[in-house]
Amino acid sequence: MNQQLRISTLLLVAGLLLTAACRTTSSNQSSHNITGVFVDIANLHHDPKSNGDTWDHIWAADDNLYTFGCDGGGYGYGSKNVNFNCLTGTNWDELVGSSVNSMSDYGNNGDHLEGNPPVLKKRDWSKLPLGPNWKVTGADSIDGVFYAFIAQNWYGNQHAYGGAAVDPHIRQTVNNMSLIKSTDHGRTWSRPEKVNVLQPMWTNKKFSTAFFFKYGQDGGRTHQDDQNKYVYAISNDGYWDDGSAFYLGRVLRSKLSKLDARDWQYYSNGQWTDNLDAATAVPGLPYGETKSAMGSPIWLASLDKYVTVTWYNPGKMNGWYFPDDVIFEFYSADHPWGPWTSIGQQGCNEFLGDPKKNNKRWYGPTLSPKFIQTNADGSVTAIMLFSGSTWENNPSSLYKYMACPVTFYTQPLPKWRETINDTAATYSDGWNYTTNHGIGDYQGDVHSTTNSCAYCDFTFSGEGLEILTEKYSNLGEIKVILDGETQGNFSLYQDPMPRLYQVPVYRNLSLAPGQHNVRIINLNNDGTAAVIDGFKVYGHE
Repeated sequence: MNQQLRISTLLLVAGLLLTAACRTTSSNQSSHNITGVFVDIANLHHDPKSNGDTWDHIWAADDNLYTFGCDGGGYGYGSKNVNFNCLTGTNWDELVGSSVNSMSDYGNNGDHLEGNPPVLKKRDWSKLPLGPNWKVTGADSIDGVFYAFIAQNWYGNQHAYGGAAVDPHIRQTVNNMSLIKSTDHGRTWSRPEKVNVLQPMWTNKKFSTAFFFKYGQDGGRTHQDDQNKYVYAISNDGYWDDGSAFYLGRVLRSKLSKLDARDWQYYSNGQWTDNLDAATAVPGLPYGETKSAMGSPIWLASLDKYVTVTWYNPGKMNGWYFPDDVIFEFYSADHPWGPWTSIGQQGCNEFLGDPKKNNKRWYGPTLSPKFIQTNADGSVTAIMLFSGSTWENNPSSLYKYMACPVTFYTQPLPKWRETINDTAATYSDGWNYTTNHGIGDYQGDVHSTTNSCAYCDFTFSGEGLEILTEKYSNLGEIKVILDGETQGNFSLYQDPMPRLYQVPVYRNLSLAPGQHNVRIINLNNDGTAAVIDGFKVYGHE
């Protein structure tokens, strides 16, 4: 081989290696684009026995689920900065929680770091804390060992990062993150809290709110994106809420247990670097818009896709913590490094009433690696976990472990055409019409009945229908009959929590084009009410 040919060959090989640096090693390339997403609020599970937020499922080798909680008691006694719990059961909406570890080393709720060297101080709730407290972000079970990222957090009304001013967007700021591990199912953890105070693994806020990419039970056993060799994690730029960019890290799976930040690499313009300062934002995810907060991304094997959910406040916060709304936005990608694509979003205000202006909001969504189901139409349903404010510790509070199904579609769906008010239906005797309901119902009115077997009929033309109603603790059950065929019974009951409105309790987007009739029957014979609020009609253009 002559010298010129040798040089050309070396340059070609180098170019191929550069191109492949962030490419999957799997030969099974993605063939399933995700066309839409549906958040099934009608099947919301709210666990009144829980307390706290930042739930993130660990799917362990024993097939149980485990989860940290923050700023509450979890499933135990007393309120802690961090707590660790076990969830047992075979159905996602019937899991039973129990406390494993109160994580007392990290303090009671509100205990904060103060002094030099910093030590935990009890909080005086009449004053702002002077220093940060501890919060966990992402956690997972990998090769029989539990791992969790834990970091110091300054609330939005504190001086950001211990400086001289609050964050201009009143965000909760985060820094000084470490990775801890447990080899006994969460009963004990290392590194100790005192080591994490004095020698945090990461002191660059580019990597301070990390969540693991999840591939299944005990870390998964795939070769997708060298997942058998690497563990991936993603972080925003140092904010519990409303960050400005996302950064991707990875570590050799064989070195994860060393808990050494020097073993980690970071995504940088299509390559990997040991220098966190050189990390660049993950393409396709929000950048520079204060829309960057995330839970754990998951791998949907049947679709050859990663999916994740981000969350943000679309308005300007005027106090801590009082967002105008909270938007959950869903993204998909072929690889952890993207490019990511937005596939849909869901706003809290679309469903959750706030008539007293006390800012009841959902927040902190993440996706579970367990209970992922592939449906007959090729769509995939996963379970989303989240919590909410305000932070009362009572059974009806939103400050709980909450979950609901989320379905990712791969086929084109009929598009929403119009929302039609409940007044367009015809009603049997026994229905009451209420205007100015003041809750959030469509056009402010509803029809309701307590008469057993009272019904309403609605005729429409289209290829899809949603029946909108409320869910609350004083509502019962309805039957839906579409074109003479029974579709099933649907519960309007929701265990005690704030009332939900405009909930699509029945949804069917696979109708033949043309005219259809739906009948809704009140099944309650004990005086419990049924409510009709409106109808969403769908059709292809």
